[in-house]
Amino acid sequence: MKQPTFEITEWPDKTLFSRQETAQILGIGLSTLDSLISYSELPRTIVHKRVLVHRKDLENYISTCRTTVFGGTK
Repeated sequence: MKQPTFEITEWPDKTLFSRQETAQILGIGLSTLDSLISYSELPRTIVHKRVLVHRKDLENYISTCRTTVFGGTK
């Protein structure tokens, strides 16, 4: 079964998001975001010492975290 896709509607013209923007979209703190990045769960791009997250990587991460519960099982 194909995973449903997720599309970020905030900032429609942006391709790369800062750590703060990424954390805001995910609704998590910066330390949690840093853990996701350090454990390679969320890919990141470094540009001039800035850590940025690509829109497609963020959308893919959100899609893979989605679960559906049917009859009490995941």
